[in-house]
Amino acid sequence: MKKSRANIGLIITALVISSMVSCSEHILNPNPEIPLEDIPVLADRRLSINGIDLDPMTTLEEPIGIPPGATKAHVRLTLAGAIMSTAYVQVNTSTGGAKGFNVNRDISTPFKYQYWRPGDDADLWITVDIINPRHTPGDQFKITFPGEGTAGPVACIFQIQEGAVNELPAEMPFHRDPLVFHADGVTPTVDLDMAAIEWSDSGFDADGNPVWRSRLSHGYSQAGNGETGLYTNVEAFPDDAVNPQTREVDSEGRPFVRLHTVKFEEPVVFSDRIFPFQASVLQGSKLDEWKYRRGVYRAQIQTPSRRGAWSAFWAVGSVLSTGVSQWPPEVDFFESFNGAYGAAYTPRSTSSAQHIGVHGSNVRDMVNGLKSELDRVPGFELDINLNAEPHDYTCIIEDDWITHFVDGKETLQHRNMLDRTDGGTDWAFYPIINVAVKIDAGNPYNEGTSDLLWYGLQYYAPGSGWYVQ
Repeated sequence: MKKSRANIGLIITALVISSMVSCSEHILNPNPEIPLEDIPVLADRRLSINGIDLDPMTTLEEPIGIPPGATKAHVRLTLAGAIMSTAYVQVNTSTGGAKGFNVNRDISTPFKYQYWRPGDDADLWITVDIINPRHTPGDQFKITFPGEGTAGPVACIFQIQEGAVNELPAEMPFHRDPLVFHADGVTPTVDLDMAAIEWSDSGFDADGNPVWRSRLSHGYSQAGNGETGLYTNVEAFPDDAVNPQTREVDSEGRPFVRLHTVKFEEPVVFSDRIFPFQASVLQGSKLDEWKYRRGVYRAQIQTPSRRGAWSAFWAVGSVLSTGVSQWPPEVDFFESFNGAYGAAYTPRSTSSAQHIGVHGSNVRDMVNGLKSELDRVPGFELDINLNAEPHDYTCIIEDDWITHFVDGKETLQHRNMLDRTDGGTDWAFYPIINVAVKIDAGNPYNEGTSDLLWYGLQYYAPGSGWYVQ
């Protein structure tokens, strides 16, 4: 095994996205007036069916009656607590408890997620289509409601009953459309020239000018959260690095930076740990022009398709007066796990989150976020492929809200919980682009593409002309 020449082994507390905690309100509402301590945690965001509270993983005890010959079945879900973060359910059939219905042939459910967004009413009506109606009393079928941003899934049974009435209300509860981000014709406050971008291990060039840094602020590894990739660059790892960061131009003449991951020919030993894989990162901890608490961060990225190549566009805190990095806070503008932590492994998987805790404590109190498969999100095509071409990832950070977008379409909105608890303002975020590797050392790591292609980065100040609607 090779022994790395570098010897910086500080590992921060794990940055794993775990159970989600929920918070936020509608971005167009200027006065949320809800203290942070009153934001419901995930365990309290329980679902009820037709007004009956249910424990997660349970089925409504009494069947919901539908009349003989019904072609539609309606049910009311209610989300408990203030809706301060995006949540959704899927509507799935189940063969369990079916009688007289062949659910795979007779029942059609909505494919797209059914949403609660900040500003929505708590009630959400779900409609299921009955393709082949039944007339025999007692015939029945089961529907389950798994999802994200709730305490857990619930289920109900629809049953043919003589005289049953199953109708939608005359006035439906309010559920808004997803927001759309607009910045056409708006000049970014800061716009990165991808053809001229420079980086170094220290974050400074030969003349002492700040540049992008080709290592994490705390070192070269994050093995504490299970990553098996070492963040190399050619300065610190001249014998080990395999083109971890390169400037290139694609076939259409567009400049981009390639962040390269690979399985080392021989594992590299670093800080008494064995790393089978190379990870890659560029981050702006030394670049004051990229440090802000509020505004819009936006990047154009093509993600890798390889299982275990965990790519991300994110930000952590920096003390403005000293330049020292701090964690928490962290906001994950976008992540694609590619199977890491048991997450989905598809070309349309997305995740966004905020990591909350006392700034600089290296202790995370909770995580607030949401995972999605974009083909199930309204506004996205069924064949969307984040690995096939660059896509646009945008995050708006405002006093009360953080809102995430892919290709300009809202995927998550939640209450901003990342300010310092003491009210201090001597801090800001700085952006990070990276590809981690988190996969077993025995994996050949040779399927699909292994690299993140970074095509652009912009920052827009508040009030600079961008808007959402």
